[in-house]
Amino acid sequence: MYNPEGSLLRRGQQRMLDILKAVDAICRAHNIPYWLSSGTLLGAVRHGGFIPWDDDLDIEMLREDYLRLLPLLRKELPAQFMLHDRTADKNYPYLYAKVRDKYSCIEEDYIFKTEHKGCFIDIFPLERSPYPLFRIANRLYVNLCHYKVYRFRPIYEFNRALLTRVVFPIFRKWISIFHPHSEYHHTLGMVFKAERRDEELFPLREIDFEGFTFYAPNDTHCYLSRIFGDYMRLPENISVHGTIKWVGPKEL
Repeated sequence: MYNPEGSLLRRGQQRMLDILKAVDAICRAHNIPYWLSSGTLLGAVRHGGFIPWDDDLDIEMLREDYLRLLPLLRKELPAQFMLHDRTADKNYPYLYAKVRDKYSCIEEDYIFKTEHKGCFIDIFPLERSPYPLFRIANRLYVNLCHYKVYRFRPIYEFNRALLTRVVFPIFRKWISIFHPHSEYHHTLGMVFKAERRDEELFPLREIDFEGFTFYAPNDTHCYLSRIFGDYMRLPENISVHGTIKWVGPKEL
């Protein structure tokens, strides 16, 4: 058995499940739609829970709901969890937020090093953007905020502010006028290319994940096929995002 109960990876997954349950409760209390996404949704459909070797958990939501959710998470998350974004960590480089556990540690395989290292779930905002403009935004962010630029923090901070506070808002205004019904992509600047379609996402439905019920896209087959192709076939090679180092009690 790849990931038996009690293994370090399995304990990390169970801690991520605890985070998801907390975020789900806040979203339901405030009528904020979200859904399991990417490998997490694949795990729900193919395995009824986590992919056995998966070491992260992903949800998506529309950008306007994401902006509503962040201040609620800061106020209402249980004490053992924290919202991890640039408000909490000046070194945080991503354009999406994480909710982390305070009593665990995962060593992520990324160039950027952040202050907080607990097991986490990713919260990805989606917004409407025609693919050519999405790609332009992506290339701008990758080139101007690359990890090599990150080493020169004043330049990195200037570039990031220029893009997120000036350029991307102009792009959003242009989209709202000329392409208000374009497909969804991850928020401007991000690298994930697969689009999301209204008819695949809405209305949301519920799906079982690790014995609990969470929200999922309406057409999981089309959603997963667009990302993974033959998603029910097990891969020949597996990849992970990091290494879980330790998972402590829920309160220390």
